[in-house]
Amino acid sequence: MMVDRVVISQQVLDEILDHAAQSWPMECCGLLIGRTNAPDGGLDSDETVCEMNISRIVVSGNVADDPAMTFEIDPGLLLRTHRAVRDRGEEIIGCYHSHPNGNILPSRTDLERAEQAGFLWLIAGSTPEGVKDWALYRRIPLHDRDAGPRGFRPCQCRVV
Repeated sequence: MMVDRVVISQQVLDEILDHAAQSWPMECCGLLIGRTNAPDGGLDSDETVCEMNISRIVVSGNVADDPAMTFEIDPGLLLRTHRAVRDRGEEIIGCYHSHPNGNILPSRTDLERAEQAGFLWLIAGSTPEGVKDWALYRRIPLHDRDAGPRGFRPCQCRVV
């Protein structure tokens, strides 16, 4: 069984939580940028331990038709970010968004839209009083070639 070890700095986490609090009652969203330390250099490893380091975020405007109910990362920003991270030796290893109802569990819509195997999903539960909690999940199956059922598994994340 693969174990995920995810590290995020307090500063980066604070940026995400501030974005979620300031966006309420709308969902905020953005990209998690970092590196994986899997033997093959990617999220697609069969090794027992996959270490991921979230080093920064790229904030996106929420371009969804109904940003109070769902999120959509700006496609142009996504394309530009793919190019920029490749040039810097980084990866887009996940996304983040908020749930303005305070819930930190992935929604049915999240599951329907979680296309990329192994991708990290950080969810911040925002309320009128701010962000009360957050959680990190990894999209399973971990490999595009795996025909197993799609879902999310909780990840432990070390904040440094």
